Formats: sequence, C-alpha cells, structure tokens
Amino acid sequence: MGVIETKSIFCVKFNKMKKGFTLIELLVVIAIMSILTVITVSQFQTAKKKANDVARKGDLNAVAKALQMYYADYGKMPDMSDPLGGEIKVGANVIPWGGEFIDGANFVYMQKLPQENDYPALPQYCYKTDVDNKAYALFAMLENTQDSQCINGAAPTYQCGNPIEKYCFAYYSPNIKLDPTNGNIIF
Repeated sequence: MGVIETKSIFCVKFNKMKKGFTLIELLVVIAIMSILTVITVSQFQTAKKKANDVARKGDLNAVAKALQMYYADYGKMPDMSDPLGGEIKVGANVIPWGGEFIDGANFVYMQKLPQENDYPALPQYCYKTDVDNKAYALFAMLENTQDSQCINGAAPTYQCGNPIEKYCFAYYSPNIKLDPTNGNIIF
C-alpha cells in the first residue's frame, strides 16, 4: 500500500504544475524579437538609400547624354540659369528640373528632366558649365554618404548654385576634372 500512496502523491504534484511560459521566458523572447526587428529595419533603410542613390546617378547620366546631344547640335553646352550654376538655360528659357529640355527649334532632348524626389531634405540637382560652355558638371547629394563616389561624404564640398547647398556626387564631361574643394571645372 505504501507504494501506491507514493505514486498518487507524485501524480497529484505533477498534475498541479502549470503548463506555460514564465515571465522571464516571455521577456527573453520579446527582447530577441525586438533586436531582430531593429536589425531588419536598419538594413532595409540602408538598402532604400542605396537604391535612391542608384536612381540619382542614373538621372544624372541621362541628363549628361541629353547635354552631349545638345553639344553635338550647337557646338556648346546650354547656359546656366545663374552664374554660380543651377538649372539649364536655353536662350531666354530657364528649364526647371522636372521640365522639358527643348531647344529654340522645338527639338526635344529630354521629355522630362529628372528632379530630386527628396527635396527640400536634399538639394535639387544642379548644372554648371565652364566659361566657354565647352564642358558641364551635374551635381547631386547622395543619401548614403558612405558611397565610394560620394566625395567627403558627411561634409560635402562641391558647390553649385546656392552657396549654402553642398553636393558630394558629380557627373561631368569626360575631358575635365573638378576641383574637390568647390566643384569648379578644371581643364
């Protein structure tokens, strides 16, 4: 009989144990999930910045091709809207970013110039020529300042147009160099 009583007491104690998770186990799981969420979101944000920068570089490449077609037709680059740089100017017409790049003979070089989608957080694209309008430079500020093509990353130095706005990426004529301190064209 003693053996039976021991079994029954053991069974009663075992059945009274709660089945579930302790508070500490739940907190550990929540902490792990939080850490994984933070890592995932930060990686997503970095990938998004890099994708936006690829689009910016592609935009400037497309504008560069349109400028080269204009140069082939006229033997010079279009004027700048401002002596410090800014928008493209054909004759008396200033072409805003997002506008149609067209000459006086109504030849369309680009149906719609690209524009900075994150403006005013980032400065609008900028166009600059040399004194003789034989070379050009196009500027953009990249979101990912760690990009290898972003000059001086967190402290960009290229200037174009508004002296307050700074740029870290430039797409320019193949026959020139840019002064890294200010973005002026050097032959």
